Amino acid sequence: MIQHPISLALVLLSLVWLLRRLEAGPRTATIFRILPLPFWCYAIPMLGTAAGWWPSASPLYGWCSAQLLPVCLGLLLLGTDALGILRLGRHAIGLMAVGSFGIVAGMVIAYRVWRAYLPPNAWQGLGALAGSWTGGSMNLLAVKEALGIADAVVAPVIVTDTIIAYGWMALLLARARSQGLASGPADGSCREPTPPSSWGSHRPPIPHCGAAGAPARVTRRPGPRSAIGALMIALFISWGAQAISQRLPTWAALTTATWTVLVVTTGVVLLSLTPVGRLGREPATEGVGTFCLLVLLTTIGARADLRAVGHAPAYLAAGATAVAIHGLVLALVGWWRKAPLGLLATVSQANVGGVVSAPLVAAAYDRGLAPIGLLLAVLGNVWGTYLGLLTAALCLVLR
Repeated sequence: MIQHPISLALVLLSLVWLLRRLEAGPRTATIFRILPLPFWCYAIPMLGTAAGWWPSASPLYGWCSAQLLPVCLGLLLLGTDALGILRLGRHAIGLMAVGSFGIVAGMVIAYRVWRAYLPPNAWQGLGALAGSWTGGSMNLLAVKEALGIADAVVAPVIVTDTIIAYGWMALLLARARSQGLASGPADGSCREPTPPSSWGSHRPPIPHCGAAGAPARVTRRPGPRSAIGALMIALFISWGAQAISQRLPTWAALTTATWTVLVVTTGVVLLSLTPVGRLGREPATEGVGTFCLLVLLTTIGARADLRAVGHAPAYLAAGATAVAIHGLVLALVGWWRKAPLGLLATVSQANVGGVVSAPLVAAAYDRGLAPIGLLLAVLGNVWGTYLGLLTAALCLVLR
């Protein structure tokens, strides 16, 4: 058994590196389209712990949750294009807010309906799931750390997140194919985006559009110096947030860890509005942040108990209920506002899916929607942690 923290860290880092290479490989990429990279980064360490390859408890795991997560949040949120999001207009942003409200309301209703079949601490798990479905995996981990959620709670949440989110994406794509959509300019000036080579990129490729007026794809050269600068800023914010959180009052679920996550998220988003935000938009910075996020998933998977997956059926029922309510709310508001089907599907996938899948679903309806799907998903990354914590608090009231 690998027990020394340094040896264990090297093994988990190598595992993440290998999985990313397999995801990008032409012969193995299909596997990762069925089950995404985060699932494998979580499942393989969990199976390794069950097999006795490494321990379920290690100082490495606690250090990653306390120190690496705030840095990861800083790296991935620093490049938020707030001005680009504002340019989407009230209509698109309003629909995104409606979709997120549908997830929060759906989770609370699902908790009330399925509470008898869920474990006692399911209010935390549904809060983490809401963080993922209004933001992304980064928000799920942020809610987990903020609420101090036990590792046994996370296992069925990850399974539910994978199955429901990708099942919902399949339904949206099937709807596009049945309508014969995916329209674009007749001259072919817009190209459909290709699937990104690695999961979690903050800004996957978007269509290149010419005179039609859609945003043009900008080619950036990787900047290692920019990544180092962004990393130093993220470290400074993380240390500052932890120092501030020690002085803030705590109450019930509002712990020091909760304050740390909230202070880091708010501080980095505000910092992204300044020229410093350009550092976060470099591909090298995004790559480092994504790698840190995947390493975090491996440490959480290594701590998980395989038996906890037995709660997955109840979580699947609650998750399916929440997504169905989300879809109903979005459809009703879309019908009232006469919103096009493609925009509604884009908003829905930006919520339930994230920055990788939202542009792809959007392009299936209309290639010009891909940049909109991308920016809406980034907006979800900004508010996903707040909404996940709000969902957990509302479910706690109903407990």
